[in-house]
Amino acid sequence: MSVAPKPKDMRRFQREEVCCRIEIAGPGLEPVSALMVNVSPLGCLLRCSQPLQRGAALHLDLPFAGRIDAQVVWVMGARIGLEFHEEIDAAPYLAMLPTLHRPGDEMGTY
Repeated sequence: MSVAPKPKDMRRFQREEVCCRIEIAGPGLEPVSALMVNVSPLGCLLRCSQPLQRGAALHLDLPFAGRIDAQVVWVMGARIGLEFHEEIDAAPYLAMLPTLHRPGDEMGTY
């Protein structure tokens, strides 16, 4: 009997572990702080104390990549999975990664 691959094994891009506080906002959502835990050119995992609904439209501003429009694809407690509407191009993505490692931002995680 074959075993179905895990969702993380089916991803098109590897997720990079990061630790960076960012602001997210969207229609009907004032800017709120969130902790980015991992990222790929297609999405990210956040921790946020603000309750968000699956399907919610959000935007975030990332260094080198600029404004990113995203959609909440899953919510598990304070953990939120986002899918970006457009893939982040390689050059800004690679330039952005070193700026997203700020371990001091982890204080007060959700």
